[in-house]
Amino acid sequence: MTTTVEQPSELSPQIRDLLSALRRRIRRYVWLHGTAAAVAWLAAAFWVSLGVDWFFEPPPAARVVLLALVAAGTLAVLWFAIFRRLLVPLGDSSMAMLLERRYPEFHESLLTAVELADRPHEEDYAREMFHRTRRTAEEPLRAVRLASIFNPAPLRRMTAVAVVLVAAVAVLAVEAPQALGVWSRRTLLLAPELWPRKTRLLVEGFENGSVKVARGADLAIIAKADMRMPLVPDVVEVHSRTEDGAGTENTMSREGTADPRRDRFQEYSHTFAGILTPIEFDVLGGDAAVRNLRIQVVDSPTIVAMALECRFPAYMDRPPSEIPVVGIMQVPVGTHVAVHARANKPLVRAQIQPALDESPGSARMVKPLASDPRRLEFVIGTLDQDQTLLLSLDDADGIRSREPVRLTIMPAPDQPPDLAVQLQGIGTAITPRARLPLVGQIRDDYGLAAVWFEHAIDEQSAQKRAVATISGNVTEWQLDQALEVEGLSLTPGQKLTVNAKAVDRCDLAGGANVGTSERWLLDVVTAEQLRTMLESRELVLRQRFESIINEVVETRESLARMEFQAAASDGAAGTPGAEPGDAAAEAASPQRLLNLRTLRVQRAQQNSQKDAQEVLGTAQAFGDIRAELVNNRIDTEELKIRLEDGIAAPLRRVAEELFPELDRRLARLETRLADTAQGPEDQRAAVQQADAILLQMRQVLAKMIELEDFNQAIELLREIIAAQEQIGERTGQQQKEQLRDLLE
Repeated sequence: MTTTVEQPSELSPQIRDLLSALRRRIRRYVWLHGTAAAVAWLAAAFWVSLGVDWFFEPPPAARVVLLALVAAGTLAVLWFAIFRRLLVPLGDSSMAMLLERRYPEFHESLLTAVELADRPHEEDYAREMFHRTRRTAEEPLRAVRLASIFNPAPLRRMTAVAVVLVAAVAVLAVEAPQALGVWSRRTLLLAPELWPRKTRLLVEGFENGSVKVARGADLAIIAKADMRMPLVPDVVEVHSRTEDGAGTENTMSREGTADPRRDRFQEYSHTFAGILTPIEFDVLGGDAAVRNLRIQVVDSPTIVAMALECRFPAYMDRPPSEIPVVGIMQVPVGTHVAVHARANKPLVRAQIQPALDESPGSARMVKPLASDPRRLEFVIGTLDQDQTLLLSLDDADGIRSREPVRLTIMPAPDQPPDLAVQLQGIGTAITPRARLPLVGQIRDDYGLAAVWFEHAIDEQSAQKRAVATISGNVTEWQLDQALEVEGLSLTPGQKLTVNAKAVDRCDLAGGANVGTSERWLLDVVTAEQLRTMLESRELVLRQRFESIINEVVETRESLARMEFQAAASDGAAGTPGAEPGDAAAEAASPQRLLNLRTLRVQRAQQNSQKDAQEVLGTAQAFGDIRAELVNNRIDTEELKIRLEDGIAAPLRRVAEELFPELDRRLARLETRLADTAQGPEDQRAAVQQADAILLQMRQVLAKMIELEDFNQAIELLREIIAAQEQIGERTGQQQKEQLRDLLE
């Protein structure tokens, strides 16, 4: 038997119309509820934004964020309240189930009929069952009221909220259209317009809401409340914020009490002290607020480099130069000075004020260079007195330097020439035939013009003797010339004053500068008197030299007595020449014996160095005696040879060669004092060197004694000559007397 598959049976038009009507009502409910929710959200957002804008007056960026949040909220409401619900499928089964729950009298026949209508009926009994179920479902249709299926309360509540909020907006639009207009312009058009207030505050000095201050400076904020407004606040506050997020609130100080009949504004002040980082702040008072004011921190203008362009006086013959400024500057008097300065940032102008003259007319303004706004150039002029200038800088940020830059320039007067000159080979007494050698260095900072000798006899006026006229810019000149006094007609008993002088090339108003050397006062004596004085000096030097020889002998004996082997203690007391602390006396203590040797060597080193200096001084003293004999022209060839070759030269060799060799041997001995094998060898070497020194010194002493004998012979000869002259004078006198007697 063949079965035919029939198409699904269709529902009756009554059932389908009922299901379609329910579906439409559901969608209409969703639209109405979602629209009411969206309207309520927008109205609520309006009031929230109005309140936020009224109380806080946020900046445009914050208002844009608020609009974005409102738009996002609106889309969210539309999505969740309308579109997401409309996307849910509303099939016939769902609609039938909804009707079955509301009307139990269907006894699930409506849901069964809807589900069977979608299935194929292969058997006759199935078709019959479907038709019977459909007829059963059609019977209660007349009693169905679709409105009873829906709960109207949520829709009514949402609609009521939307109506109330919209009505409030309408009332605001009617009663306060100006406020609605301000809101729309500020929120929708992002206009900078502010809300009208009962209080009006002004903060001066903030162009475009910002002001620049120097780092570390103080800034006084002045807020003004308009006295013509209905409300003048008693308290005005400053709410500040730094870059790191730290915030502070401070109450501004009220400056007196303004009188509305006389004053336009009531002022309030607050000082930000020592500003180091940028600060944002708001000024709040009454219902007014001045927000988002900003203090920008910039560097204070200052000079980072300064130099003086100097053009020196012509007589100095120096090229122009640029001298960096470091502290107080000194430049030669008469120098033409210009200042070149460089600032740390672009400048607008600089005020130059003399420190000692603060009158308004004394200041001058200088503009920076157009090519480089950081650079300043101005002229001081020819410097003839101290100048102290205060430079106040105004930069492109409108900042004035906190402290003026001080520039002090002092003119250094041209100093007289410096004469480091000595009278060489001359003592305190001279003969009438002497020559006076003057040797030394003459210096001047900017050039010498002439050098001369100046001399005066007793109380007479000084006379000049030209030495040199110097051409060119010579700053150093070596003086090595002698003044011949033979032509001065000096006589014994007079006094001669001598010095050297030099003049520089200064041609300024004060004239040239003259420098002078040390002034020497010389006694004029006879040749015999000078020889006697020199012989006395020779005698003193010989006596001193003899004492030096004795010191060297003591040093030599001390080294010779130094023992490296301990002696028997029972024979120590009988040792000839034993001294307290000798090796024999300390034989029982090797360490004390070593200490004794060390002490003796160190003492010998000290004596050697001292004696060498004294011997060298003695040689120099005999050389000076020889020079005085030569310069006073009372020398003889034999005397010069005796003094130089017999005394001075050997003494210099002793001081410069023999004593240093003794020092070297003593130093080597000091390192071997504990060595009983090598120590004695070094000891003998040191003693031998001391013997060599003594031999040479005694030879020189013999020359000194020989020179003294020679001088005594010369003195005896001078006495004989003087006696002969006296006898001749007496003989002549007697002859004159006898002749007079004969004539009478």
